[in-house]
Amino acid sequence: MDAGAAQEAMPTLKEILGAMIFAVDRPLSVREMRKCLIETAQRVGGETLAFEDVRETDIAEALEELSADVQKARVGFAVSEASGGMRLESRPACGPWLRQLLDRGRPSRLSQPALETLAIVAYRQPVARSEIEAVRGVNVDHVMRSLLELQLVRIVGRSDLPGRPFLYGTTRVFLDHFGLRSLDDLKEMGPGLFGTRNVLAGKPGKSAGPEAETQGPETQERRPEEGNADGTGEEGDGPG
Repeated sequence: MDAGAAQEAMPTLKEILGAMIFAVDRPLSVREMRKCLIETAQRVGGETLAFEDVRETDIAEALEELSADVQKARVGFAVSEASGGMRLESRPACGPWLRQLLDRGRPSRLSQPALETLAIVAYRQPVARSEIEAVRGVNVDHVMRSLLELQLVRIVGRSDLPGRPFLYGTTRVFLDHFGLRSLDDLKEMGPGLFGTRNVLAGKPGKSAGPEAETQGPETQERRPEEGNADGTGEEGDGPG
């Protein structure tokens, strides 16, 4: 192979970044991308030295081009920013087919802890995880992870509290799941859907007080009949 062919075969920065995002199963930050490019140049050398001095602004520009190219190609997914990084996400319009493919067409049965947590997010959004735990009185890591995987909640921003924790809100999937036209429908919704609206009596960041105590043991610990620790119901009722 001559030098011209070798140069032509060398991937562009945009292509490399696209491969990185495709390869990982989590959002990839610009800082991580730059670190990988620099470390690869130092360890491998050769043509990879072309990106040894890459700047974060260079990466940001390449990501914009990549996102535009993917959107223009209409390939069913997009390069999106989430959780402080970039990742590939399927287009919302393709949702019905993906739910059918992944056997998520049926409404998932949610456990009582998951419903309680989802109710707090729905009525208080945007809300930080610490506020959710203050109301429920228990750690909600597993439940929140499940709700995020089910796309019932999403990260909508960051709080001004120390450490700038993530703020959570509901999604379009949440509205579809419960047959709501918009969040305004929550104002007229009866307590039957969640069954735990009285836990919302406290103010953000504080305990719900006596109301939380009236909820019984199920709000203090997960009992076997409430479902799995990840927030879904009986085995086989989850997304699969």
